[in-house]
Amino acid sequence: MPDSRPTALAALGSAVGALGRSVSGPAFRALTAPPVAGAGHRFATRAARLWGRLLGGEERQVGELTVISALPSWAYGRGGTTIGATFLTTSATSPAILEHEDVHRRQWARYGLWFIAMYLAAGQDGLTNKYEIEADLVKGGYLPKRPANPPSPAPPPQI
Repeated sequence: MPDSRPTALAALGSAVGALGRSVSGPAFRALTAPPVAGAGHRFATRAARLWGRLLGGEERQVGELTVISALPSWAYGRGGTTIGATFLTTSATSPAILEHEDVHRRQWARYGLWFIAMYLAAGQDGLTNKYEIEADLVKGGYLPKRPANPPSPAPPPQI
């Protein structure tokens, strides 16, 4: 029997997104106003840091992003998850990934807790999710890195 959770989650995200779009005028502006979004961002950051600490993660600061690594893989989604200004992961801490996750930190700061619904409404496929695209699919590990110096074409055979 196939797992219906992703489908249910996508349906929930779409429903919340539709609701958000229907009230996106004054209600959306109120929910994402800097004081409200900032409070949601701080709450999410504290909750994620508490989660990471309770699970015995190793915490360090990288710019404005708190990175909690050495966590069990069930403690977050995909290769890691940014909640507020906290990135939860087992070992995905390369500079490129942290740059990608810092964009998510800024998205959380801009939208606060409403970012959860917005992210779900954008879809669970990272390749089409506009927030993942904004954060850079290559840096986030969704697409392979482009070679710095593409190989030169082979010279024509000598006759």
